[in-house]
Amino acid sequence: MNGGLAMTALRGRRLTFVPQFSALPLLLAFPAAAHAADCTAGDATPLVVGTVASVPAGAPRGYSVALGAGEGVIVDVSSLVPTAAPVTESADDEHDHEGGSTPPPATRSLRLCDAAGRLLAPQPSEVFEKGGSVSATSDGERLRFLAAQAGTYLIRVDAADTTREILVRRREAGVAQAPIVSVALDTERSGTASSSQPVIYSFTVPAGQWVQIKSTSEKDTLLRLAGPDRQGAYSVLAENDDSDGLNPMIRRRLPVAGTYYVQVDSLSAEAGTFALGLARIAAPKPPPPPAALRPGASVGDRLADGDDVRLYALAVEAGHSYTLELTASYDGVVAIGVPNPVEPEDGKEGADAGFSEVKSQDSGTSGTEKLNFTARSTGRLLVRVKSFGIGETDGAYTLKAIDNGG
Repeated sequence: MNGGLAMTALRGRRLTFVPQFSALPLLLAFPAAAHAADCTAGDATPLVVGTVASVPAGAPRGYSVALGAGEGVIVDVSSLVPTAAPVTESADDEHDHEGGSTPPPATRSLRLCDAAGRLLAPQPSEVFEKGGSVSATSDGERLRFLAAQAGTYLIRVDAADTTREILVRRREAGVAQAPIVSVALDTERSGTASSSQPVIYSFTVPAGQWVQIKSTSEKDTLLRLAGPDRQGAYSVLAENDDSDGLNPMIRRRLPVAGTYYVQVDSLSAEAGTFALGLARIAAPKPPPPPAALRPGASVGDRLADGDDVRLYALAVEAGHSYTLELTASYDGVVAIGVPNPVEPEDGKEGADAGFSEVKSQDSGTSGTEKLNFTARSTGRLLVRVKSFGIGETDGAYTLKAIDNGG
């Protein structure tokens, strides 16, 4: 399509993310890419638990703290400059932000390593919106940590233009965050998740592998997939919550070899069980080419059921107005759109898998739907026919395109 119709694809979300920070991360074994933390013991200033220390402006700063096995701590780095709109926080440190305002995203300039400089928090899997050891506060950043072994731990604070303060204080360990579960492809796992306790799995793949990830549950679960780029930086690659009713699915090619993370989340506050399937798949076949639709001519066809679709290609001229007439004895829907070159992430592979809707028409439950539009430029437009169910009919319809001229 050569620039005929502008389209902005927006997908509504039903979930408002409110990070939960009540859990503490365990020390876990992660791939080598997770250990490049720039934590060194040579320039580390010892900290006393419960005592505030200064973080001078300028270059990154290193600190060290001695912790016992099973000791939980909170590390706060705070700006000395008051913020205009402070975050409302709970007085209970074990449940920050419950009942208060949602904090801004953490900048994650605060890191904690073991004595050898290996990164322990935050981990690459903490790229997801929910949970994690690092969170934003009203005047800085907070890191929660649970030491699995006694020893010296290193804290790294990134550079800043202003002087800040750092405080390490003890806290009750409470309930530790469930460890990330390592799984192999072509397997199925089961678990329990709620909106406050998502579950994370990890798996490794070679470069270019296609995968299908699906969660099945009686609750309304959703999936998020995070992975590395060629520089080793992690980000969320895909998210889905409604490919198959309440069951989400992600189908995607993973271009970079390495470890990927899948988060199974839920829209329900009540915990529910789920089954998670991870499978290698072949690259999806491209959808069949659309049938031709010519102005002034009618085409007739049938939809097999309420999920069936038909796609047509209509040549349009700049400045001309057009009318599409869809006639059916059931609730039919006609839409215009443009080709979408992006591989869908929701497992969709029907005739309209590469269709991005621009405008649609559905004013009645039967009869003729008329969609009017004017072409901005000369090119090819896609026309989609679908329904909200064909009922007891045979699914027959007729579609006509009318060129009303310029």
